[in-house]
Amino acid sequence: MAGSGNAVARGIHARLLAGVPAVVAGGLWAIPDVGGWYPALVLGAGGVVRGFVHEAGPGFGAADLAALDDWEGDDYDRCELAVTLADGGCVTAQGFVWAGALPGDAEAIADGDFAGFLRRRGLKAFGEEG
Repeated sequence: MAGSGNAVARGIHARLLAGVPAVVAGGLWAIPDVGGWYPALVLGAGGVVRGFVHEAGPGFGAADLAALDDWEGDDYDRCELAVTLADGGCVTAQGFVWAGALPGDAEAIADGDFAGFLRRRGLKAFGEEG
């Protein structure tokens, strides 16, 4: 969600502490939609997916998790993930993984970097304004 520009992401990120670079084992795909592209993390697919881990800040609570669950919808499951931080440490964090079969037009992101994929291709994330 970091940098996606959608209203839900902006609201949630305002209540999180600064993120630290991290990776999770899995594969990453980009799925096109008329409203933009969205990422699909698939566990056990080989590879490494890059992102950030954030700690909850003041004011973050159950309503924020509910808003995230609503935003992600039925295509994703929120679950605990084993995450490796840039300093080599490991933590357990919650994240969203793709819940079903990937659509036929999903594009694999070999380097596991969704934001980089969007930048390289000049695309926008789903729900991104502007």
